Amino acid sequence: MKPTLAGMIGAAFGDSAAMPPAPTPGRRRKLWELPAQRHCPLIGTCLPVAEMRKLATRAGYDVREMSDYSLHATVVSRCDARNELAELIQRWLDKRHAAAIRRIEREREPAAVMFAWREALVAGDDIAGALWATWTHSCIDEADAKEIYGDIHMLSHQVGASARADLRRLEQLKRDNAMLGKEVLELRRALECARREKERALADTDRRLADAEQRAALLPHRELELAETRKAAQQHRAVLERAEALAARVERLEERNAAQARNAAILARDLNEAQDSLAAAEAALEMALGVCDGIGGDMRGAAGCGRACPADTALAGRCVLCIGGRTGLVDGYRRLVETKGGRFLHHDGGQEESLHRIDAAVAAADAVVCQAGCVSHAAYFRLKDACKKLGKPCVFVQSPGVGSFARGLAVLGGEVPASNQITLLAG
Repeated sequence: MKPTLAGMIGAAFGDSAAMPPAPTPGRRRKLWELPAQRHCPLIGTCLPVAEMRKLATRAGYDVREMSDYSLHATVVSRCDARNELAELIQRWLDKRHAAAIRRIEREREPAAVMFAWREALVAGDDIAGALWATWTHSCIDEADAKEIYGDIHMLSHQVGASARADLRRLEQLKRDNAMLGKEVLELRRALECARREKERALADTDRRLADAEQRAALLPHRELELAETRKAAQQHRAVLERAEALAARVERLEERNAAQARNAAILARDLNEAQDSLAAAEAALEMALGVCDGIGGDMRGAAGCGRACPADTALAGRCVLCIGGRTGLVDGYRRLVETKGGRFLHHDGGQEESLHRIDAAVAAADAVVCQAGCVSHAAYFRLKDACKKLGKPCVFVQSPGVGSFARGLAVLGGEVPASNQITLLAG
């Protein structure tokens, strides 16, 4: 048995395309209440691509890189549920096709609604408005909706075929017109070229005659000028070669001077750092001796602050761990600790040594001096946790100098109180 048009449309819709429950009498269906199979022809027919881009952008979609087809597919896929994009499209279609909605909404019988749809389809004036008003009408059932779907489907084929034929004819007419215009333009150009060529030939003949007469009169002078020009060219070439050689030599000298300047700057910086370190070490030692004199008091005696001075034995038997500090000042830190009778350990604060060694170093020490400005954040917090966990006293100093280190030792020994630049973490 030959399949009918209604059967073919029903097969295209499938069982999943069943009409949703009819809305409340008098209320039109919303876009998201229509079967999903209708969204593609409905959006493609009733919503222009330019407006679709505006509405999708308002709904938060980035459509700048989307093709028209990708945009159409995205919008169609979002119309099967109520969301911001579907509501924007619903409002735009209602506003755009308000006249068609008012005209078709007056009908209360399915036959009258379908008749209005047929009239609009035959007239071809407002098919998009009639489609939107008819498919969302409350009295349209599944059979009528499928029939309208078939009309739209066939109309798209007819419109496409007619448009292709018109486009082919239009393209042919454009080509013919362009060819004729090109031929006319070429004829005009040829005529103009012939006229100009004639004028140019006459002028060129007159000019060559005048030039020949002038060259004949100036030929001896031209030969002399040619010889002088050749001589000047040879001299210029020699000067140019010499200039290039001098430029290359200057470039080499500049590179050499720049390298020497960099080496001099490095040596000057190293010298300044060494002088600063030496001065800081001497000042720290003097301050340490001054602290020793202040604490020793009458015990110093005539022999000065020697081995019997209490300040020299303030760290007797204790192991002091130094975290961070400048590499060139580590020996100065060591001498200060050993001068006070203590033992010295050092960890660079994570610059080259592993952070895992901090725990073992803290466990082996009796007290810790941390150069806070010369260690990483990870080393700082690891040291702080280890000192709290093991109950070891720790002094944090801001300046990495030997003088600051000496004041930190004095704080550990209870000789001076902590200050803004030196903080004590009690064990």
